[in-house]
Amino acid sequence: MLLQISIQKDEDINSLYYTGKVVHCVKYSQDKVPTLSQRELREKVVADALAKDEEEIARAKALRELNKHTTELISSLNKIPSDLINSRLQKLQQDLDKVPKKKVKQLDQELEDFMVNHMNLPYSEVFNRPWAEEPVNSSGGSIISNDEDGNQRISSSTSSKLLNEYPNLKPTADHRPYSEQELYLRQLEHSRQSGYLGSKLTNIYKPRNDIVNPKEIKDTTIASLMAAGCHLGHSKAMWRPSTQPFIYGEYEGIHLIDLNETITALKRASNVIKGVSKKGGVIVYVGTSKSWVQQRALEEAANRSNGFYVSKRWIPGMITNYTEVTKQIEGESKIEVDMANKPTGRLLGEDGKSIIKPDLIVILNPVENRNCINECLLSRVPTIGLCDTNMEPTLLTYPIPCNDDSVRSTSLILGVLSKSAEQGLNERLEGLQAWNSNKNSCDES
Repeated sequence: MLLQISIQKDEDINSLYYTGKVVHCVKYSQDKVPTLSQRELREKVVADALAKDEEEIARAKALRELNKHTTELISSLNKIPSDLINSRLQKLQQDLDKVPKKKVKQLDQELEDFMVNHMNLPYSEVFNRPWAEEPVNSSGGSIISNDEDGNQRISSSTSSKLLNEYPNLKPTADHRPYSEQELYLRQLEHSRQSGYLGSKLTNIYKPRNDIVNPKEIKDTTIASLMAAGCHLGHSKAMWRPSTQPFIYGEYEGIHLIDLNETITALKRASNVIKGVSKKGGVIVYVGTSKSWVQQRALEEAANRSNGFYVSKRWIPGMITNYTEVTKQIEGESKIEVDMANKPTGRLLGEDGKSIIKPDLIVILNPVENRNCINECLLSRVPTIGLCDTNMEPTLLTYPIPCNDDSVRSTSLILGVLSKSAEQGLNERLEGLQAWNSNKNSCDES
């Protein structure tokens, strides 16, 4: 349905608006003029500011052209011979002598007024000079202010504090975006005010330190074990009843390992590996996970304790069928070393009767290395292994109830054990050095 509206021309009708089916006419008298809204006032001020900007651009362009023209005149004047310039100056002085002194004084005054009015620098460039006069502004803080002529203009939001601290800063008007200098100073001021807000974290757990700089057993706490996720077990469906003494409880179908049992078993295993290393035993670290973090942890632990490691795959028969497996190894397979881990130079095992077995094997993932555990049981090699809730603890000599699937937990346990082995190695070397010094003193006497 179309609505036709016919309105008789009337000078008193200033506005017409439609609501629903009723047409309203608003009449304004000649005396009452409607006031502008805030948006219209803002648009008017912005338009005035843009017009002033265009005038400044035109004035700057004219000034550049004047400078260019002046430079051309000066360059042409420099090309004129000095004799000709002197003659022109004399002629100009003769012409000035003919002019009345009153007229010359008037010309000087006009020239001085022209220089004062037209060569005035903007306030943004001279406000930090001692001879500059501060322009009259309205009350601070308002977006719209009045200049000296009473016209409305937009003031800059740059604070006077920044202008005093950075005198070379040229502020921009509010209707223009911030310059790069203003943005940098605003960011700097914000960082000064709110940069120190918030909390400071101390005693943060960093998993990388478990590999590079592990803790000793005396510094290991239940909190560090929980931070590494050692308390997380497997689901109830994979639970072995023999691990019942190690279980603290369950949460959403997952068993939680008692960390008190974990730290007790870890201290016992640390004492064992320390004693083996102190007596010069061969220690082998086994971890066949595909994670490169665990492989790096195995390498660091073997270098720290002067031991050996297997990070890719446990070859069946490495202990029980040693003679057949070592035939695939090129070069010398047996080297005799002294208590200082220095080779003696004697050859061993050429007859094939002597078999070298490791004195201790540390297994990080026993479930995937059942062949290694079976060979250790047959050869009577003691083992230290991480026992999760799906692992049979009686197969290990020194089981440590812990999560064997997490890289953080395995790195933490491996770092603590290798640190204990390093302490045993250092004690052995110190005792050997003391024994050699006593022997030398006895030989000299």
